[in-house]
Amino acid sequence: MERYAGVRPVLGFSRVSLVFFSFLYLGAVSGCALFVGRPVQELSYAAAAIRAAKEVQADTLAPEVFRQANEWFFKAKREYKFKNFKLAREYIEKARTYAEQAEFESLRNGGNREESATPVDTAPGRAEAPYAYPTPEGIPADVYDQRKAEEEKKKAAASPQAPSTAPSPGPSGGK
Repeated sequence: MERYAGVRPVLGFSRVSLVFFSFLYLGAVSGCALFVGRPVQELSYAAAAIRAAKEVQADTLAPEVFRQANEWFFKAKREYKFKNFKLAREYIEKARTYAEQAEFESLRNGGNREESATPVDTAPGRAEAPYAYPTPEGIPADVYDQRKAEEEKKKAAASPQAPSTAPSPGPSGGK
């Protein structure tokens, strides 16, 4: 006890060992989130399998299996959003399996592959070239002055003439 003059042991442990064990405990508890990677590629594969199943009309020719594939896929996306990657990976695998089964059943029931109207590679915003905005053109000062003078002439011609200030001739004819 004399060795640790300012430190009192708590339940027989020193503060250093308590800090060490608490970090060790936190690492073990949160270890799943630290060591399980994000299943990004698996999510992409499952989405591609669902698209392929829909392409062969699996939603009408094998609706139950296709519905299950969609349900598991949305559950997987929800778990991915909450960063529960281990459970998301399990749901993704189920979704992909059901999507492949739906595609197979649909082909067996007479489904044909349809070419999708929009290619998968292009994003909705990138299908067309961006709008080319016209370049603004300035008006030279002399053209501006000329237009301004024309507008003033039009205003003067459109407004009624004010009575003249010159004396009018009398009734006798100005003699």
